Order: sequence, then structure tokens, then C-alpha cells
Amino acid sequence: RHIRPIRSTPFLGLSLPIANVRSEFLEDFLAAEYGGFATAEQVQDVQCFSCAIRQRVQELEEEEMLLSGAISSIQRRKKGTKINQNHGNGSDIAGLVQESQQLKRKIAILEALDPDADDDKLECTDSKDTQEEVELGINNSLPPITPLRGDAYKASLLMRPPEVLCIHIQRRHYDMSCQRMVKVMRQVHFDEEINIGSFCAFGKNSFEKRHIFTTPSSDGAKIPYRLMSVIEHKGNAFGGHYQTYRRVDSNEWVLVSDESVSPRTWNDVRRCQAYMLFYVAVSRKK
Repeated sequence: RHIRPIRSTPFLGLSLPIANVRSEFLEDFLAAEYGGFATAEQVQDVQCFSCAIRQRVQELEEEEMLLSGAISSIQRRKKGTKINQNHGNGSDIAGLVQESQQLKRKIAILEALDPDADDDKLECTDSKDTQEEVELGINNSLPPITPLRGDAYKASLLMRPPEVLCIHIQRRHYDMSCQRMVKVMRQVHFDEEINIGSFCAFGKNSFEKRHIFTTPSSDGAKIPYRLMSVIEHKGNAFGGHYQTYRRVDSNEWVLVSDESVSPRTWNDVRRCQAYMLFYVAVSRKK
């Protein structure tokens, strides 16, 4: 398979739709197995130069293989002796050898092309034609390569973990059964600390090594984050009230609602109907 170069896009936070994910746990909304953030999305009608190049190379390789077989057959009939190219079959085999060399040159031209170019076509010219080849009218160039079109997979991973990770739990969505916007009231379970190593593009989690339909295990490097605040929404899909749970000390929390500030415990926080979660990267310095 061909993997296009990674395109880095800045982001302010991760927005996680939960309506169609059959789970109540935050990490499942990130995991590929549950259709979360890391899920590979199938995209149709994508142009692919790599597919077109591979197809053309395969055709030329098959043609060159037939020529090599013919050359070998002639050489065996001559009992492996050197053929005098000025007499008999010598000119025939010389022509076959020359044609085989041309095919190899064309294959080399194709393999040197950039399959990730953004052009409509790829020019396949040979800048290494010798003066003798030019005078004899021998052209090693190929017609421009037009990309094939087909299905591809697109996936997202974190390239550069931020200092503060904002996770937006999308509770508002359009319900086709009742033809209107509704709010998902389901409880979402979240931890005080999470490890996002499984969702970062590095090592065995890179696009080259990961399976597109699964989330790699977090046995590798740990990238821990600690929960610092939670925004809760009270109400329905059309209105309501926001309040914030904020960590003020190692194990102390407060609830901020308008001008009211009151102490809360972690048990109060984890039972709230979370709308946004703010995690801060845990320093690995000792």
C-alpha cells in the first residue's frame, strides 16, 4: 500500500461525537475499534499516481521478462556461444537486447517519479538520452502518467501533543427518527489521568506500521495528561447553563457556577455530565 506524506494541521481541541459510539468511556471515543477519533475513514474516488505508476511498471516488467526469455532461448540454441552480431541471428539478438535495455530505462524513469505530486499528469521524460540515441531516433520517454482513481483510507493521529489538551464531547446531534436536534444525556466516564500515546503518530503507532482499523496498544512511550477542569452543560439541545469543575490543589476541586464557588470532591466531578475536558501534560522531568 502507498501512504501519502503526513499533512500536519493545527488544532484547538478534539471534538468527539458520542451519539453513534456504543460506549460510555472517554478512551473508547478516541479508539478506532469504537469508531472514535483514530478511526480510519474510507474516501471514494481518490486519484492515485502510485497506482498508475505501479500498473505501468508491471506492464513493462512483464514485457521485459518476455524479451529476456526470448534472448535466453536464442542463446541456448546457440549452445551458449557468443553470437557474431554481424551475421545471422546476431543482429536479431542485438535488437532484442537493445529493446530490453530500453524497457529497463523506462522502468527506472517510472520508479523515479514522485507519486505524491499534485499535478494532473506526470511527465515521463528521460534526461539521460545519449547523443547516439537521439541521432537514431530512440526515445526512452513515456506518455504522461494519468492517475487512477479508487478508494483510499484517511486517518488522524496527534503529531505534536499540546501542553493543554481540550476534549469536546459532542452531545448535540440531529436525530433522524424525530427530525430535530437532541442532546445525548448518556454518562461519559473519564479518569483523572489519561495516556494519549496510542493516539500519537510515532514509533509503532505511525501510519506506516499501524493497522488502520485498530488502535495500537499503549505499551510504548507514555504521554500522560492530568485532568484540570471540566465544563458541564445543564439543559437540553436548545439551551441551558454551563458550570465548571476546577482543580485548585492536588486533590481538591471547586464548582464554579456564575458567581457561586463551592468545594467539591472527585466523586462529584466524575459523576457530572461532562461537556468539555481540559487535560494538562504531565511533566516527565524529575
